Amino acid sequence: MVKSRASNPSQSREQKNKAVERNWSNFLKMWHVCANTACCRARCCRGNPSACFTQNFSLLPEGVQDFFILLGEAQKEGLPFDEARAELTRVGLVAELSNWHDLAHGRDASSVVT
Repeated sequence: MVKSRASNPSQSREQKNKAVERNWSNFLKMWHVCANTACCRARCCRGNPSACFTQNFSLLPEGVQDFFILLGEAQKEGLPFDEARAELTRVGLVAELSNWHDLAHGRDASSVVT
């Protein structure tokens, strides 16, 4: 069988934005605080990622929120990712995110920073 080498139709801007939002929702483990049981069962966003982000971001631990906000600010300022990550590590926000990931996945949460 010969496969077509033609590129897939371009995604709309809205589809791309939803994909980005879904990826961030999954990266931030928003499913752990989501009221949608399908998200909790699947351990990933199964609903509308825009609504999920709006509803659930404030439910995340403060350090995880700070990580996301400061990473976005660094991106807007054009700071290279490695430098932004180094700064986020220095101020303890990478550890906060890691602890949140451990908690969301049911790993040893005794070291979770709140």
